[in-house]
Amino acid sequence: MRYYCHLSSPTTSSDTNLQLYSLIKASEAWNELANIISKVGIDDVDHFTERCSFIIATLGLSLMQLLGQNNPSPEKENMGRPHEMFSYLLHRTRTDRTKQKQLNKTFREFLKYYAIIRHFGKNKFDQNYHDLDRLTLDEVNRFRKMTIEFWNIMIDMYRQEGSFDGSLSSVSEIVHFIELP
Repeated sequence: MRYYCHLSSPTTSSDTNLQLYSLIKASEAWNELANIISKVGIDDVDHFTERCSFIIATLGLSLMQLLGQNNPSPEKENMGRPHEMFSYLLHRTRTDRTKQKQLNKTFREFLKYYAIIRHFGKNKFDQNYHDLDRLTLDEVNRFRKMTIEFWNIMIDMYRQEGSFDGSLSSVSEIVHFIELP
């Protein structure tokens, strides 16, 4: 049976599989979208909303797995809500309060879209459809940057605690996202 580890496990970065694999898939989708935009422009991207939704979904999957794997409670019934776990982990780091507030705010905004995408379908007032129509490339980009920053904060936290002995200093050394044109 293969071992699926959390970030602080004494294994190589390639073994940090589920959460990292999801981030890799997000980067592949992002890079494809960025390449298409550079060729045809944002207005001519086929399936723009679906592409952005997929990126949000895979970023979210990566973050939720990262949060769950590093949550202090192994008991499912005692796990906090995602924004609580995110805030708790940030609080454990040496990230300054202003940055923590900014990341928490962005994460909460991200969760609104992530929840819509995860539970997409008709609701009482078709609000999911309207909310998803408002998703912009700038927001997806902001959520992408927040995800990378949170990954890097987690890597740094475990390195400083001495429980992560890898040479990795940034998730960007493994996962490459193209910057928008």
